[in-house]
Amino acid sequence: MSENSELQKLNPQITEIEIGIRELRKVKVYPLSMADQLKLTDTITKAIAEQAHMLGQDIAVIAFIVKIIQENLGTVLSMATDEDGNAMLSEISNLQAAAIAGTVYETNYGIVVKNFNGLFGKLKALFLSERLLPLSVSDTDTVSKTSTESPGETEALPSDS
Repeated sequence: MSENSELQKLNPQITEIEIGIRELRKVKVYPLSMADQLKLTDTITKAIAEQAHMLGQDIAVIAFIVKIIQENLGTVLSMATDEDGNAMLSEISNLQAAAIAGTVYETNYGIVVKNFNGLFGKLKALFLSERLLPLSVSDTDTVSKTSTESPGETEALPSDS
C-alpha cells in the first residue's frame, strides 16, 4: 500500500503536491483547522475592506491582490503544511503555489460551500413541505348570504314632492 493511500485512510483530506524548482519533492497539504480557516478568512476580509475604495481601479486591484498574496502566502503555507511557509516560497513555482492554493480552497472552502448549499436545500424543502395549506371551503364557519338582487338594481330614492 502506498504512503498516499495510507494518508487517505487516516484523513482523506490530506493531499500530496510536488514542489520544487530544480528537484521535485512531495509536500503534504493538510486541511486547515477551524481556527486557522477563520483566521485566514478574517485576514482576507480585512484586507478587502481596507482596499474596497480602490476596486474600480484596475492597477490598484492588481497591486492589492499581489500585496495580499505576498503578506499571507507564507502564513497559509505554514498553516496547510508541515513546512516553514516563508522558506517554502523560494522552492515553489507560481504553478505549484496555484495548485496548493486550489487544494487549500477546495478542502477548506469549496467542499464546505457545497455541503452548506446541500443543507440549505434540504432545509428549504423541509420548510416548504410543512407550510400550512389553505383551509378548504367546507372547513370554514362563515355564513354566506346570497343576494337575489342583481348588482345593477338600486332602490328608488323618495322624491321631495
